Amino acid sequence: MELTMTIRRIFLTIIGILCGCLMMSINIFAQVKCISVEKVKCRHFADQIDGYKLVVSVSQGDTIVKTPADFYDLDEIVKLSDNVKFAIIEKLLKFKGDTSLCCRKVSKFFYEGIERTCVGKPKTQYYNIQIDALYMINKIVHPEGISMYSCFPVIIDWESKQEINNRTDLIIDYYKVYEKCLRVARKTSCIRDSFRFNTKKYAWYGALDETVAN
Repeated sequence: MELTMTIRRIFLTIIGILCGCLMMSINIFAQVKCISVEKVKCRHFADQIDGYKLVVSVSQGDTIVKTPADFYDLDEIVKLSDNVKFAIIEKLLKFKGDTSLCCRKVSKFFYEGIERTCVGKPKTQYYNIQIDALYMINKIVHPEGISMYSCFPVIIDWESKQEINNRTDLIIDYYKVYEKCLRVARKTSCIRDSFRFNTKKYAWYGALDETVAN
């Protein structure tokens, strides 16, 4: 009898903890009033390009987290819950096929404690909004060590190492990898490990061999 009561108490304790965690997750997500990804016109003072940039905006309680219109500062975005990140990534993936020119020239857009020197420099100088969207996803799912996964906003054919930013059909095909990664991440609730977006078919310029999945 005493053993039965002990087991019951343990069971109820576990249920209580799980319910508490679930309610906490629901409350965090409930605080988010609005999530948007907008394509805005921009002209960077250094690059001197009239183009566009994707801007992520998250209204959470009394605060609004917003990414800049001409750079990749996503520090506040990566602090948000995975559920919010899933929603942001889903919206970014809707820019598949958007060939509007980005207002930034190709560059190494990363600053991190373990920053490494990327080998080589791509010939490609420009990229479009559908690539901007994927590059932002990279930074959301791998906020640390991103230089090991994607040094530049330039996509390559991994086998031939040919730069394919101008091949809209291939970039659209590459989106399938990200869409699958998102499905897996939602199923496993593990965002970082689920996004193995560098493949033996497509990858990012400067990616290390060990980041490439089959």
